[in-house]
Amino acid sequence: MKEDILFYCHSCGKSGDNTYPVCNDCIPERKYEDIKVFTSYYKVQHAIQHLKFQKIKTLAKDLGLLIKDDIQDYIKSNKIQNVLYVPISEKVQKERGFNHLKEILRYCVPSFLVKDYIKKVRETDLQVRLNKEERFKNLKDAFSLTVDKLEGNTLVFDDIITTGATLLEIFRVLKGKVNGKVYAYAIAKG
Repeated sequence: MKEDILFYCHSCGKSGDNTYPVCNDCIPERKYEDIKVFTSYYKVQHAIQHLKFQKIKTLAKDLGLLIKDDIQDYIKSNKIQNVLYVPISEKVQKERGFNHLKEILRYCVPSFLVKDYIKKVRETDLQVRLNKEERFKNLKDAFSLTVDKLEGNTLVFDDIITTGATLLEIFRVLKGKVNGKVYAYAIAKG
């Protein structure tokens, strides 16, 4: 199911010509140390969408077990001490009843690594409904860090990376506040 090479920038996540392994914008200053994507297989993307939008919570276990060996190897090889996940707003949490990313992590990452240190501080439109430019504007200043400093290498976990807007906005929040390297892991590439 996994593909050998997915062409995206391993520092900021954007796709396009001349982005692999690092795009021209990231050559002078890297963002993430590395961004790992598990697959671009479309059925995995559909499973994620069903988990999020149809609230089929049992898919969290299936997705977690699917990526378990891969994400654990990535965590071990990069000496990750903190795993953060993209938060959802309080409104979405109330409507859905769970954060799908936190649910997936329950099945693939030791719980002591998972930290609730990123908070969504304002409502945003669904990224899936927006074009590339709108996605970046939509997430501007949407997240905050709930601690002053993080010790150790840190991983940001997301479901699908399309434009890289979410990971870039979270990196902006983390910049200068992590005493270690910052990595990202996404289940799928859209």
